[in-house]
Amino acid sequence: MKVTLLGTGPPMNPNRFQSSALIEIGSDLLLFDAGGGALHQLLVSGVDLSRLGPIFITHHHYDHINDLYPVILSTSTLGRVDTLHIYGPGGTQRIVDALLNVVYAPDIRFRIEENREVLRRTQGGHQRRESISDVAVHEIGSGVAAVGDGWRVIADYVRHGDFPDAPDFDWRCLGYRIESGAEVVTISGDTVPCPGIIGLARDADLLVQCCMWPESALTIPTVQILTESVLPTTTQAGQIAAEAGVKRLVLTHLSPAVNETGALADVRQHYQGEVLLGSDLLDIE
Repeated sequence: MKVTLLGTGPPMNPNRFQSSALIEIGSDLLLFDAGGGALHQLLVSGVDLSRLGPIFITHHHYDHINDLYPVILSTSTLGRVDTLHIYGPGGTQRIVDALLNVVYAPDIRFRIEENREVLRRTQGGHQRRESISDVAVHEIGSGVAAVGDGWRVIADYVRHGDFPDAPDFDWRCLGYRIESGAEVVTISGDTVPCPGIIGLARDADLLVQCCMWPESALTIPTVQILTESVLPTTTQAGQIAAEAGVKRLVLTHLSPAVNETGALADVRQHYQGEVLLGSDLLDIE
């Protein structure tokens, strides 16, 4: 497996694109999240977008899905002929439907009519198949999410937000475990330490773990509250890696306050394995 970190920052980090990672397994190209800049980074990486897919969404914060339509569109305009499969938590179907049938419906219609007009005014050619909307959404929970040629993806719920006073708010977040032969990569999604991420990362060769703040940020009362159930510190990332027994840890979703020296010192309070500070377009074999 080859992992490429396309975006490694939260929305307000001006030095990094937003959350997205590509995993290549044989000829398959699996995309995990499609935050801002995902399409740009895929193009920079030279990825054959006509072959991209499936796509796995961890949750519905905008910095994880705001390039979802550009990616859907570009896979089609650059030659996709197969159905594009998108996996995500409950509510993913509603979002994709809104993108294709409401928000960008005029965009899609324009492209269809544009092609018809070109064909009408030129000799030869053929009607391009409209594959933009050829998308299949799979709303998933805990368990095996998808199986491909020599790989499978397992999902589980992780803890990214806890709203006991809002029982009508069905907010679900997923992490993913990718298994291929004897190799295991875990994509944490956004999560603090919880049973879901520990199980997904158990004995993984690589854990791609979100990590928002350095330990020093806990002097800020708001950060103290958010690290309880929303996003972790570097120290919490080390706790997850140690408890799960992962072989390598790469930190992502990094705020500008996180630096390599401080992050390593924080992680080392709990985890003694190999640690990488993620960067955009970092390739990990």
